[in-house]
Amino acid sequence: MKNNKAHKQIESNSIIKKMFLIERIKAFITDIFMIYMPILYIATYGILGSKEAFQSNQLVILICFLVYAFITSLLFFLKSQTLGYMYAEIKLVRDDGKKVGFFLALFRFFAFCFSMSLLFGFFIPFMNKNRRTFHDLVAKTNIIECKK
Repeated sequence: MKNNKAHKQIESNSIIKKMFLIERIKAFITDIFMIYMPILYIATYGILGSKEAFQSNQLVILICFLVYAFITSLLFFLKSQTLGYMYAEIKLVRDDGKKVGFFLALFRFFAFCFSMSLLFGFFIPFMNKNRRTFHDLVAKTNIIECKK
């Protein structure tokens, strides 16, 4: 009986961890559409006037990327959540449970970009029992649930 209860608990934790990755992906996609896409749209049509001008201007593309990095890091610093994290009802904290500082959030953002650009970032969550990503491991941060 006790062994059966422990087995159900392990299954439940496994389901929660899988769902947690889904919540993180949902938050990421939401952030892309609600934060990054408007930045790109304003730069493309509001400032440069055409998609061709945007595509040929690498400096503007870099600036858009850096503005996105700044905004997401600022949101993590101020609220521990981006818009996508609010939607997914999760938040970012340090390993000790305290709020994340701006520069730690910025470091975490660039660690995310590094790991995903080399593709190993896709596999790290499946290689550790807590489903932590590379950028969370190196920045010593955790994603926690914040259901209301």
